[in-house]
Amino acid sequence: MKITNRILSILIVLLMLLNTVTVFAAVDSESYDAGYDAGYDIGYDKANSNVTARSTYRNSYKDSRKHNNIKKDIVDYNESEFEKGFLDGYDDGSDDGYDEKYDKKTDQKVDYATTLGKALGEIYGAKDFQNSESSDWKDLLPSRSKISNMYNLDKQSTAYKNKFITEFNKAFQEGYIDAYDKAMFEPDKLTLEQGVSDGEAAGLIIGAAYGAKDFYEGTDSLVYNNLPTESEIIRDYALSNDNDEYEDGFISGFLRAYEEAYNTAFREANMNNAMKKATTNVIPISGAEVMTADNRFAINIPSGTYYHDVNCVITTTYDAGLSQYGRLIKASDSYNVKIANSSGNVDDSKLIELTFEYYGDKAQGGIYRQNGNTWLYVPTNVKEGMLTAKINPSSLSSSGTTFSAFADTNVTIFRDSRGHWAGDEIDALVRRGIISGYGDNTFKPENSISRAEFITLLSRVYNWNTSWYIGNVTAFKDANIFGNYTDVINYATYHGFIYGYGDGTFKPNNPITYTEIEIIMQRVLPYSYFRWVNISNDMLYEKQTRSNSLNSLNNNITRAEVVYMLYSLTE
Repeated sequence: MKITNRILSILIVLLMLLNTVTVFAAVDSESYDAGYDAGYDIGYDKANSNVTARSTYRNSYKDSRKHNNIKKDIVDYNESEFEKGFLDGYDDGSDDGYDEKYDKKTDQKVDYATTLGKALGEIYGAKDFQNSESSDWKDLLPSRSKISNMYNLDKQSTAYKNKFITEFNKAFQEGYIDAYDKAMFEPDKLTLEQGVSDGEAAGLIIGAAYGAKDFYEGTDSLVYNNLPTESEIIRDYALSNDNDEYEDGFISGFLRAYEEAYNTAFREANMNNAMKKATTNVIPISGAEVMTADNRFAINIPSGTYYHDVNCVITTTYDAGLSQYGRLIKASDSYNVKIANSSGNVDDSKLIELTFEYYGDKAQGGIYRQNGNTWLYVPTNVKEGMLTAKINPSSLSSSGTTFSAFADTNVTIFRDSRGHWAGDEIDALVRRGIISGYGDNTFKPENSISRAEFITLLSRVYNWNTSWYIGNVTAFKDANIFGNYTDVINYATYHGFIYGYGDGTFKPNNPITYTEIEIIMQRVLPYSYFRWVNISNDMLYEKQTRSNSLNSLNNNITRAEVVYMLYSLTE
């Protein structure tokens, strides 16, 4: 009975460690970004203080000299967006500042399938012997569906689920046989010495689990916070069924081992994180590959990318087993890449290659770049055991760019985009939620795109807040056919991004031309020198594809060309 209850407690703690979900929300505007940067710097400096973000903003920052200078620099300044960005940036900066001081994360990994399978097998093995049943582990092995329900495996990828169940079954058999044989040949000696030994065994496991858990969650070392009371130990391990000597010995051994294991696990996790966090290398002009200490991420910089030696720093955040982001499942730790290029000169014709170790579902796997509080898919090539992607050197932020591998459980791949010249860009914007296809699982990349469809894509790429904007689209004679496009047309026409025709109509379903695209993008982008010819030249050079705009700018642009343009501009 004490074996059963002890291992049940182990299962409860392990299951607590499995459930961590983090949700990120995406916000983006010039006012928001400026607020975020200002809040981040102040939050970082005030890390570990008791001053809240809102109190800092309203009591010391709002209408300060720095604040007023920022407001002057932003043409369409939005106070509420700036404040929202400040609060988010302050919280993130405070968290990062705290992390820098205390190194909260770790790369410690737990083999949950083996641990849980063996523990359950031990329970059933000991129980069968105590009930005078014959040794038969196969009769008690849970079915695949039951294991899946017990541990919420349906939320994981198919590959993960299959591997988990295979390892669980092997460990269950081992645990059952070991426990049955031990119960048969080594019956417990209900003495003070045996009680101390059993108590220490339980205390070591529970103490280590809570020590690691507190470190993962960023909690200060609080060894007595989760320490069970004597009455709880007696209840959890059914000690009232044993004699007094065994009970006293078990409690004494448990309490001593719990404290020792807790402190050891907490300190070792902290030391491991501090020692393995950063990888630094000098990249010569001849190029080089930099591999992280865990051998799971590499960056390869070709010769001539930089015109002088540069320093590459890769900082690892050990978060692979801690978070899930909606339909995205973390498939690696996060790696921040920073290139110290003092001159700022770089050859953008050279592409930097990123490599992640990966063994998950090939269709779902991908490399993602962190953008604020969101993750953006980067066109990825899936090979056996790895993910690779090539990025433009200028896309690396001077303050560092963070990458991670994810599995997208709801990935969509259109049958007519495979092998298409813009297939990578189509895949990227689909995974980012910017574009969608048709009901027959096609994208129709060579079809034209309407005026209303185009400005809808712009609203998603540039995060226009169309639902809260008040305008007057009823002035158009054909406003009755706008339907779901009403808000975005209202927003775009009010801001002067696009106009109607001389006859008082907007014609939302008219196909849009290269000339119209060029004019609209000159108004939308923060610079006015956008020219479509630059995009068409890139298509010709990079994709060996000739745009129909070379015949006439009055021709209609294709869906594929719009996707290629938007991806190029956002990258």
